[in-house]
Amino acid sequence: MSLLRPSCAIARRLCTTPATSEATRSPILSLLRRHAASRPPCRAFSHTPRLAANTPQSPTSARPQQHPARTVRIGPLPGGPVSDDGIRRIFGRRVTPAEGNKVLRILHHRRTAGSLADYGVANLGSQCAHVDTALALKGLAWLRERHPVDEAAAAEQWAEKEANRIAYELWLADPDTESKYKAGDPARAFREHMEADAAARAQQERDEQKIGILHVGKSQFERNIEEKRRARLQEATRKAEEKERRERDMEAQLATGEWVKTPSGTQLMKPYQTTYIDVFGNEQVSRRSEERAKYEQQAVTDFKDETEMLAKTTLGQRLYPMTAFVLVVALLSWGFAHYYTPPSPAYRVFPDLSPTTATMATLIGLNVAVALAWRIYPLWPLMTRYFMHVPGYPRAVQSVLNVFSHVQYDHLLANMMMLCLVGPAAHDLVGRGVFLGTYLAAGACGTLASLYWANLGRGSLAAHSVGASAAIWGIAALYCLLTDAETVKIPLLKDAEVAFWPKMLFAAFVALEIFNAVRGAKTHDHASHFGGMLVGVGTAAWLRYAGYSYQVPPLQTLENVERRRGVGEKEEGVGEKEEGVDSSVE
Repeated sequence: MSLLRPSCAIARRLCTTPATSEATRSPILSLLRRHAASRPPCRAFSHTPRLAANTPQSPTSARPQQHPARTVRIGPLPGGPVSDDGIRRIFGRRVTPAEGNKVLRILHHRRTAGSLADYGVANLGSQCAHVDTALALKGLAWLRERHPVDEAAAAEQWAEKEANRIAYELWLADPDTESKYKAGDPARAFREHMEADAAARAQQERDEQKIGILHVGKSQFERNIEEKRRARLQEATRKAEEKERRERDMEAQLATGEWVKTPSGTQLMKPYQTTYIDVFGNEQVSRRSEERAKYEQQAVTDFKDETEMLAKTTLGQRLYPMTAFVLVVALLSWGFAHYYTPPSPAYRVFPDLSPTTATMATLIGLNVAVALAWRIYPLWPLMTRYFMHVPGYPRAVQSVLNVFSHVQYDHLLANMMMLCLVGPAAHDLVGRGVFLGTYLAAGACGTLASLYWANLGRGSLAAHSVGASAAIWGIAALYCLLTDAETVKIPLLKDAEVAFWPKMLFAAFVALEIFNAVRGAKTHDHASHFGGMLVGVGTAAWLRYAGYSYQVPPLQTLENVERRRGVGEKEEGVGEKEEGVDSSVE
């Protein structure tokens, strides 16, 4: 091998040893013989001292050692097979296209594998024996022109591999090598052997640089400094190359016109994107617009218009499920209002808080929580499916859930202010059972009224409806038609009252709602408002018809319980005294 570069002492001696005169002697056995002769003498197992056993001479009639042939897979050319015309231009008409492509594949494999310097352009196989050196060199010149390869680097790698292979074979052939049987893995044992040899040579070189206890050359500290300096230089080079590559990529993307630079110029973003500064002071590209568009696409339906949406369901399929569900909600609300009794302090979470305050805080908290859920993009598909009423594609549960849903903050603020004004007064008047029953029933019936108005009247089937307006109109109607109060207190002013005519106020509210509905205000669901009012009017009429004399029980605190107990004992004492008077009179 002309470019073989041995990596160990044994391989170097093999490559530099002249040929022996005995033609039948194996080169490996000859090397082992010379290696054994150079070893120091050792004591044998017999009583007669002698040198180490020599390798016996091979008989003259022995056959030459046969090495197992290695199978090499030759891949295709980088550009695929060469056309027939191309083969004729390279080799002429003496070589067929199949033979020409095979010759080119063999030569290109030798170039990439690094074996071209050892094998040259000869020995192309029995099928290509008629291809002489001149034709092969033409093919090699064509390959070097069309497919450049670093043949020198490949040859170095080939020489290194061959040297390691020869060293490994010699190490296996050495009968004194016992570590090759360790754990049944000779390759790993050979690697450990080579690493140990390299460490020993490095230690020997360091020992040779000593003069007594002094070291010659650079100290370990200086070598560490150079190593760290080299590592820093490599890291700086890597960062500079990465920065240049990033800048090239940025310029290529900017050339497309689809990207622009951020204000700091360090990143790229889409024209519609924005940037922000994170807690570490770094500029980041906001992905909210992409996330918003993604979840908006998931939240909307696949219908292109109202006609396609209505084609999916019939009128009965849109009306009957929600009608039955609202009827069940109304019955449950009536049962809750009729059978509800205030809990004792032991079963309340906040015993010192009045039932009115607890009820109002719970309703407002639910509405605020649902409004905040609308700000979470991944929840949009769920919110639009169950917390938003669409008359053209309804779901029964929407009749209750959309009562607690507000998309806009101003809508939430307006409804909660109205609830805080009329809610406590109505709660104190009728109690928690009737209040919550009316609230839920009014909201559900309002949604049902909106569904019927859109499908049977003039409403929009594709419009969405959310909000607690119907429920608030229901409790407002209940309070105005049921209270006997003639004055109302002014908030934040002590003992300040104004005249109050609840019936006239409710009539004014109804007139205003009718006026807005006739005028055609598109931002309000007037059908749901009228539905909630009807529930409040119906509840008040039923209570009046049943002889309404409901008194709100006091707060179930320990003080109130003791007060009622003292009143009961006093009444019992009065009864006993009267009985004693009657008996004395007789």
